[in-house]
Amino acid sequence: MKVLLLSPPFLPYYMRNARCDFVSLSGTQWYPILLGYCGAWLEKCGHDVMFIDAPSYNLDRDAVEKTAIKYKPDYMVVYTGRLSEDNDIEIADTLTEQLGCETVIVGPYASINPEGILKKSRSVTMVIAGEFEFPVQEIADKKPLKDVCNLVYKEGGEIVRNRERPYLTTEQLDLIPVVSGFFKKHLDVYRYKTPSEYYPFIDILTGRGCKWGKCTYCLWVNTWIKGPTYNLRSVDNVIEEFQFIKKELPQIRSVMIQDDTFTEGHALEFSEAKIKSQNDLKWSCYARGNMSYEILKTMKKAGCRNLHVGYESAAPGILTAIKKGLTREQMTSFTKDAKMAGLRIHGDFAFGFPGETAETCRETIQWAKELNPHTAQFQLMIPFPGTPFYNLLKEKGWLTENGEPDYPDFSNEDIRLWAKKAYRQFYLSFQYLQKALMHPYEHFWVRLETISKAIPAMFWQKWRV
Repeated sequence: MKVLLLSPPFLPYYMRNARCDFVSLSGTQWYPILLGYCGAWLEKCGHDVMFIDAPSYNLDRDAVEKTAIKYKPDYMVVYTGRLSEDNDIEIADTLTEQLGCETVIVGPYASINPEGILKKSRSVTMVIAGEFEFPVQEIADKKPLKDVCNLVYKEGGEIVRNRERPYLTTEQLDLIPVVSGFFKKHLDVYRYKTPSEYYPFIDILTGRGCKWGKCTYCLWVNTWIKGPTYNLRSVDNVIEEFQFIKKELPQIRSVMIQDDTFTEGHALEFSEAKIKSQNDLKWSCYARGNMSYEILKTMKKAGCRNLHVGYESAAPGILTAIKKGLTREQMTSFTKDAKMAGLRIHGDFAFGFPGETAETCRETIQWAKELNPHTAQFQLMIPFPGTPFYNLLKEKGWLTENGEPDYPDFSNEDIRLWAKKAYRQFYLSFQYLQKALMHPYEHFWVRLETISKAIPAMFWQKWRV
């Protein structure tokens, strides 16, 4: 079949491919990694694939429609987001009617409430909840819909939910061709960037799920790969991809491993294998703030450059309530060890958890400045439906009409004001000025576009989250 994979157009700088979808202040665009693995698998199974990542290419609806009509797909796969859901359904419905093709909507956001998506849609009749490479392929191969696991579909005016599929095993993950090869064929790597990584970079996954898997606010561990699950590709398979990137994509300066959290055991096994392979590509990963100094040193030796670390809050009560599983002291010690090992850190902090006050926000900002990560972001918490965090806020009546946190003693406006204050205190500090003076190219010249958007966002502009 001819299959069109589509990340639909929406707002400028919209990040649909991240774990939290929002309009990026930094101009970040991650690769459409889950759609990429789906496309790589479809091509291996003999299907013809066209890939459109509209946000990264600044394509509007008219341009997407013209391209789709010219391609004439038999089958369309649409990756949706939280903010963009209504927009994506409307575009999918219209294209389905224009093209006369079958359409399925996929992704972690679609997994929140697939029945709700089908109730909104006019012409789209299928949604996949959870991992979708194999279900998408089975539909393309004309397998009876009743036998496609993870599929939710309309039949005779009713919505049918099929049984869940077991998560993909190491053997199955190794069967999927390397996503970097698919991106090389279908995408322009210069369209993707983030301030914390070398440019150009590329995204890959070495595993699926989160070994911790208990955080109350995380979308992926509550709706996509649920609970404490971490299913890995074989290390040999991952090293083969690094060798492919080194040879076939020589312009790539670093690899971002998009696993939810790179565990110590996996980090050690991968790092030792990469050292042995003599592959010198730089790489980064997500990490929990409790890795040992010895592991961090080995990662650095293997070419690790940057760790994305979720610190969230300095308040012990909040960390306990959100089931972070780490203390402030543990994460402070880890940060010192990571810096001693020569690793950079991109720190993720957030405002708007239950129990948030002006004092907890002040503590988090002060802690962020004390930790002094290389870069930092201060996010307004997004209560994703399907998470315990959302369920609590809905039960208590602590959500705005837009689904944002709004507490009786700490309003949504309070949360927004403190987030802006956090950015100002971190980035307009003498501490950060020193970094900019020591490394002006990295902290200023390559970030002029980001700075031009950040200034209004830090002072008067309202963020859309």
